[in-house]
Parts: sequence; C-alpha cells; structure tokens
Amino acid sequence: MDKRKHILFLIILIILMLPFIQQKTGLFTVKPLTGSNLQGFPTEMNWDIWANGEFQSRFEAAVEDHIGFRSWILRVKNQIDYSLFRKANASGVVVGKKGYLYENDYIRAFQGDDYLGDWFWDEKFRRLDRVRDTLATMDIQMAIVLEPGKASVYPEYIPGLKQTETPVQNYHKILDQAQQYNLAMLDLNDWFIQERGVSPYPLFPKGGIHWSYYGMVRSVDTLLKFADVLVDQSIPELIMGNIAVTNELKYTDNDLVEIMNLMKTPAHPEMAYPEFTFSEINDSLRPRVLSISDSFFFNIINAGVLKKAFANEAFWYYSNTIYPDSWSAKKDTSMIDIRQEVESMDLILLMPTERFYYKFAWNFIDELYQIYYPGEIQNLLYNYISDIIQNYQWFDLVNNDAGNRGVTMATALRDHAFYQFWVDEEAGKIKKDAAYYVMRIRKDPNWYKQIEEKAKANGRGVEEQMILDGQWMEAQEELK
Repeated sequence: MDKRKHILFLIILIILMLPFIQQKTGLFTVKPLTGSNLQGFPTEMNWDIWANGEFQSRFEAAVEDHIGFRSWILRVKNQIDYSLFRKANASGVVVGKKGYLYENDYIRAFQGDDYLGDWFWDEKFRRLDRVRDTLATMDIQMAIVLEPGKASVYPEYIPGLKQTETPVQNYHKILDQAQQYNLAMLDLNDWFIQERGVSPYPLFPKGGIHWSYYGMVRSVDTLLKFADVLVDQSIPELIMGNIAVTNELKYTDNDLVEIMNLMKTPAHPEMAYPEFTFSEINDSLRPRVLSISDSFFFNIINAGVLKKAFANEAFWYYSNTIYPDSWSAKKDTSMIDIRQEVESMDLILLMPTERFYYKFAWNFIDELYQIYYPGEIQNLLYNYISDIIQNYQWFDLVNNDAGNRGVTMATALRDHAFYQFWVDEEAGKIKKDAAYYVMRIRKDPNWYKQIEEKAKANGRGVEEQMILDGQWMEAQEELK
C-alpha cells in the first residue's frame, strides 16, 4: 500500500513539474498561440517601478506567459468552450449558427448601430464632391468601391438577430450620396449578395472574416473591368485558369478560427483557389492607381495584382500606412507630400469594407479638402465627430453610451463632440473666430432656433446664415 502511495505521489509530482521542465528545456514541441504577444521579463529595476508595483506586475505577467504547455492548455480550454458552449475566446469574434464566424463590428454595421446620421454624411460627400471635381481638372479620376461584408452576405447565421425591417445603415447612405453626386461606384457588397446563391464556390469562408480567395479573384476581375472604363489608359484583363478545390484552407480563409486558438479546425466546406494571369499590355499604357483601403486589400496586393494590372503599386492602409514600402521599413502618409503623390495618379479608389463604412475613406478626403480649400471656415462639429470616428476606443465608448441612453449614434456623437468642444473651450484651446461662433450656435438650441428663423426671413439656408452670423461675431470680437 505504501509503495502505491509513493508511486502515485511521484506521478503527481512529475505532472506538477512538467510545466517547469517544459519551460526550461522546451522538451516537447508545442504550437504557439496565434496573435499572442508574450510579455518579456523586465530588464530594468529601480525604486520607482518597484514602489508603484510596475516591476511586480510585469514580472508576474512574464512568468504566466512563459509557463510550460501554456499554449496547449489554453487551446484545450478554448476548444471546450467552443465545442460545448459555442463561445469564442478571441476579441470581437462571434460564433454564429451552423458554425459561421463573424466579428462584432460587421454585425454592428449591418444592424445600423453605427449609423452616423444624415448631417455628417451630407457634409462628408459635399467635401468628396468638391475634391473629386478638383482632381478631375487634372484628369485624375476618383471612384468608390464598396468591399463586401460577411454580415450582409450571410445575415441568416447571425446569432440572436431579430430584424423585421432593414435598418438605416451607413451603407445605404453611401449609396444614396454617390447617386446624388453622380460618383463612380462599384458595389461589390451587393454583387456578393446577388452571387452567393449562384456561385459554384464559397465567396466567404465559414471560419474567416475576409472574402475567400476565390471571392477575391472574382472581385478583382470585376474591379479591373470597372476601372478600365474610368481611365484613358488600358488595364489588363484577368484570365482565370485552373481552379484547385481542396479541404485545405489557405491565405485568410481561416483567419478567425486561427485567432480562436482551438485544438482542431471546425468542419467547413471545400474552398476554391483559382490560378490566374493577365493579358499582356505595354507598361507605359497602364494607369497609376492609388487604393485607400483596409485589410481586404492585402489579399489583392499579396496576390501580385497591382504589379500586373497597374503601372505602380500604391496601397494606403487606413489612409495611413503605405504599402508595399512598409514591407521593408515602416512608411506612412506623414512622411510624404500627399498632394504630390495624389496628383501623380490617374485613378484613386476608395475601398472600405462593411466594418469600416462608417470610417469611409478614413481621413483621406478631409486631408485633401484642407489642401485644396484652406481658406474655408472650419466646421468644428464635423471635425470633432471625425476625431471620434477615427479613434477606435473613443468611438466604441460613444457607441456604448448611445446604447445605454437609448439614443441614436448620431445623437451620441453630437453630444460627445459638444462636450469635447466645451472642454477645449474651458482650456482656452479654441480661437474665437467664425468657426467658434458657428459651433456655439449649433450647441445652443435657442440660438440655433433664432438662426433658423433669421435664415427663413432672409431667404437663406441655415448653414449659410450661421456662417454669416459667425463672421459678424468674429468681427465684433476683433473690434474689442
């Protein structure tokens, strides 16, 4: 009996020591976690970081991150949570019906919970129209290409979706404004919705959030034909070749499953991976194209499309990081002359996906607007809302506030913009010019009502009357 107790104790001791042994020796090969950034052990030590607890917390986090078999243990836990409770232990990932995976932001966009309001979109496209016209005088074309979103293409698998009518979405407002201003636009989101029922292969993977490789190639074919109509230069034709159909997932066709860090990949349909080439066209005849886009575009640039289809490779990720330059060394738009680069192009493509329709073109249009119309009175409300939109944490905070208060996102954005204006005003950061007084008018309901009445009496628009009154107030301030 004592012998068996000793053996049992020894087995338990070995089990308890295994993580330590693995940590020190790396005896067993363990697959690392996808998307994991291991905390390094602190290399500096002084009284300040010891007294405030920073050293201890960093050391503790580093110890936890380097425990032997940690990645395997977490994968087991993640697999149990997914298999038994359909829970994804990955930030923003939602497990839908029949194993379809989504991200929260796409569902939010589809449900219209991030709708910015008519006023903001009216101002955004007023600027876009003026920038488009300015570029057109230099023979530079601008076009909108709406990349698809999985929530719009496969809404029936969204968990807990109870929708009796189509919500007001940023997507619909973009369509309306593009039509109003007669802007060139390719709606790949609608194209995917129409094609999903007839496509021989999946356009979106079950376990990924980006378009499938097959869906990307089909989209590029459509995009190049669309672009060829817009420019005087010639764009090569995409020629589809052999299509390999396999159960092996490649490229981004499993990107959400990968960050869930499971023990095994969930069941999925076979995916298609077409080969393709381009028709031969003299390099001097191809256009220079700039694409303002998001992660969907990485599939396109990684597949070598830009090298073959255009005279250059230019992709500004979120209108900030410049590719392919940043493959070798980080390069962003703050390091270049934006005007010079833009004016060297023949065609500019604004390409957001469903998740980023609310960030439409990011800050690209506003930067160009400031370049081409520097003397125009600033629209502070628009600027503050834009600042919120471009800041993930701030935008999410406002979105949560809208839900908690039961108001629209547009109302919450205005409230937070007015609050930030008040904070900056109290801190003395705002010059008392016409833009300042226009913002004060917008913020004060009684003052705004007076301006409405005044505008009606004078036969003017409210915006025009606010600017005139703002300029008058600025003049009075200068007289003081």
